[in-house]
Amino acid sequence: MIFGIALTSLTFVALILSITAYYLYYLRKEDSMLKIARWGFYSAVILIFAQAALLMYGILTHHYEWIYVFSYSSNSLSLYYLISTFWAGQEGTFTLWLIYGSIYGLIILKHRKDDEPLVMSFMNLVLAFIVLILIKKNPFEYVWQVNPVGFHTGVIPADGNGLNPLLQDPWMVIHPPILFSGYSSTMILFAFAMSALIRRNYDTWIKSVYPFALFVGLSLGTGLILGGYWAYTTLGWGGYWGWDPVENSSLIPWLISLALIHGIVIQRRQNGMKRLNVFLAISAFVLVLYGSFLTRSGVLTDFSVHSFGESETSTYLLAFVFLFLGIGFITYLYRIREFKGENLTTGFYTRELFMAFGMMLFILLAIFTLIGTSWPILSGIFADKAANIDSSAYNKIGTPLAILMGFLIAMAPLLSWKRSNAQKLKSLLIHLAISLLAAVGYFIAGVKDMLPLSVMFAATLVLLVNGEIVFRMLRRKTYAFGGYLAHVGIGLMLMGVITSSVYDTAHKLTLPLGENVNVYGYNIKYEGKIPAKNGKDRVKLLINDKQVTYAKFYWSEYSRAYMVAPSVVNHFVQDLYISPIQIMKDDQASSGEKIEIKKHETVIRDGYSFTFTGYKMNMHEMGQGNMTIFALIDVMDKNGKSLGQIQPGLKVVDKQTSYMDAVIPGTNRTLTIDGVSVENQLLILRLSPDPAKSGNASHKEMLAAEISIKPFINLLWLGTVLMILGFLTTIYNRTKKQKL
Repeated sequence: MIFGIALTSLTFVALILSITAYYLYYLRKEDSMLKIARWGFYSAVILIFAQAALLMYGILTHHYEWIYVFSYSSNSLSLYYLISTFWAGQEGTFTLWLIYGSIYGLIILKHRKDDEPLVMSFMNLVLAFIVLILIKKNPFEYVWQVNPVGFHTGVIPADGNGLNPLLQDPWMVIHPPILFSGYSSTMILFAFAMSALIRRNYDTWIKSVYPFALFVGLSLGTGLILGGYWAYTTLGWGGYWGWDPVENSSLIPWLISLALIHGIVIQRRQNGMKRLNVFLAISAFVLVLYGSFLTRSGVLTDFSVHSFGESETSTYLLAFVFLFLGIGFITYLYRIREFKGENLTTGFYTRELFMAFGMMLFILLAIFTLIGTSWPILSGIFADKAANIDSSAYNKIGTPLAILMGFLIAMAPLLSWKRSNAQKLKSLLIHLAISLLAAVGYFIAGVKDMLPLSVMFAATLVLLVNGEIVFRMLRRKTYAFGGYLAHVGIGLMLMGVITSSVYDTAHKLTLPLGENVNVYGYNIKYEGKIPAKNGKDRVKLLINDKQVTYAKFYWSEYSRAYMVAPSVVNHFVQDLYISPIQIMKDDQASSGEKIEIKKHETVIRDGYSFTFTGYKMNMHEMGQGNMTIFALIDVMDKNGKSLGQIQPGLKVVDKQTSYMDAVIPGTNRTLTIDGVSVENQLLILRLSPDPAKSGNASHKEMLAAEISIKPFINLLWLGTVLMILGFLTTIYNRTKKQKL
C-alpha cells in the first residue's frame, strides 16, 4: 500500500530532521533550531501513530492484500486475538517499539527540558533506525509484491494464514505489550547516559534517569513473570522457566537494570559507582538490541521454540547492534578518564559495600547467561557443530549466586551508610535463629539436598528482615518501603521456585475412559473428548468426583501437530497439573513403552537402538487440508547390527487421524507415532509389547497424560505480585518527589 509505505518514509525524514536540529541547537543554542527539532519529532509521532492506526484498521477489516495482515490474521480469529496480531510479527513489534518511543519522547519533552537536546537526539536516532528496518520490511507491502509466484497481482486473498495456535491465548493480548515496554524503555537509559558523557554531567544525570530505570526494572520484570505464567498454564511442559535463549534475552537486560538501580542509589548516597552506572545504562540497551538480533534474525531457530524464523532483516539487526555498541562504548572509553566516583567505603560493614556485592552478583549472572545464550553462535564459530547449553548448567551456577544474594539482601538493610559498624548485624541474630528453625522444618518436610535447603534458609532470612522493615515503616506511616517490599517478594519467589520445581513430582500414566485413577491422593476420571466449534477440542477431567476441569488437545493445521494445553487445578498448598499426551482409541490402547526422542538422537529400548533422523511428508496433500507424515527411524539390534530404516506414520484426513505402524524387521513388534511435542521438539513413539511377555490388551479408549504436583507454587506467584508492588511503590514515591 503506497500510502502506508509513504508514511514510513516520511517518518524517517522527520526523525533525521529532528536529530540534526537538536544537535545544532545543542551546539549553537539557537531557538529556531529547537523549534524545528520539536516539530520534526511531533511530526514523526503523528506519522507513527497514523501508521499504527492504519495497520490496526487493516487487521480489523481483513485487508489480506497487505503482507503483514495476511501473514498473521484470519477470518476465524476473535476480536482480542485480531488485536494481538498487531504484535505477532516482526514488523508489528517494531511498530510497537516506535509507539512506546514516541510516548517516552513526549514525557521527556514535558518533564526533562534541561536534558532534552542530546537525550532526544539519541532517542530519535534509535527510532530512525527502527523506521529504516520497517522501510526494508514494510507491513503495508502487497502480498503479490512479496510473493509474485504465489499471488496474482490485484487478487485479494479470501483469508489469511492466521495466528500461531500457541499464541491464541489471552496472555498474548497482555504479555508482549508489557514486555516490549521494558525492551523499548532501555533506550531512555542509553540516551541519558550518552547525554551525560557528552555534557560531562557525571553527577546529576542519575536524578533524571532514576525513575526511568525503575520503570525498566518494573516492566521487564513484569513481562518476564507474565511470560513464565503463560508458559506454565498454556504450553503443557510443566514449567515456567526453561532457560530458553529467547527467554534469556529478556532476563539479561533486566539483571543489568537491577544492578543499575542499586548503583544509582549508591551514587546518590555516597557518590560512588559513577563509571559503572554509565556503563550499565549503555549495556542494558545494547543487550536489548543483541537480544532482538538473536530473536529475530533466525540464528536461534534450531535452539528456541520462541524464535522468529530466518529474516531478510538480519543484516540490519546486526548493524543496529554494532552501531549503538560503537557509539556507546567508544564515547565511554573516550571519556572514562575524566570521571571517577568516590571510594565506596572506609570499612567493610557498610550498606553501600554490601549493595555493591549484590550488584556484582547481578552482573555475574547476566554475563554467564549471556555466554550461555550466545553459545549456539559461539560454538558454531569455534567448533564443528553449533550446540546449546543445557538448562542444568544455568541452575548449577544460578543456585549458589541466589544463596549469596539472599544473605546480602538480608544483611544490607541493617547496615549504615558510610559508617562501618559490625554491631548493626547483632539485630540479625534473632532472624538467623528463626531461619535455622525454619530450615530444620524444611528438612523434616523433605528438603534434604544442601543447595535447595540453603536457598530456603536464605529466602526465609530475606523475608524476616525485610518484612519487619516494611511493617515498621507502615506503622510509622512512612511509605518509602518499596525496595524492601520488592525484597520480600524475591524471598517468596526463591522459596516458590525451590518447592515447585526442585521438589515437584510427575508421573506418566493412562486414564481409561470413565474410570477413576488415584494419583497423588486425587481421584482423576477421564470423561472423554469435548468437540469445539472452532476445532480446539478439549478433554474433560473430573477431580475427586466433584471438580470438572479441561485440558486442550486438538490437531492444528497451522502447526501440523497436536496442540495441548494443561489443566491446572490450583489449591492453597499445591497445583495439580495434568498435561495430555495422547488419546488412544481401540487398537491403539494396548500397552507399550513410550519413547521420547529428539531429532538426531539415539534411544535404546528393550535391546533395540532407535535413531530419529527426520521426517518425510506428502506435500501434495497440503492444499487439501490433509497430511501424511512419516518419521524416519534407523533401527539396530542389541548386537549393533543395522535392521534398516522404518517409517511409522500418521495420516490426517478431515481432522481425523489414523496411525500407520512400522514393523521392526525380523520381529512382530511395531513402532507407532504416539504424539509430537512442538514446544520441546520431541517425537513421542510407542514400542509395542513383546508378544511373548504381554497378555490380553485392553481396547478401551484411554488418555495418556503426565500428572504433576507443584507444591507451594503459590509462593512464587505471590512473591512476583509483591515484587511488582514494591517497584510501583518506589516509582510513585520517586516521581512524586521529582514531579515525574
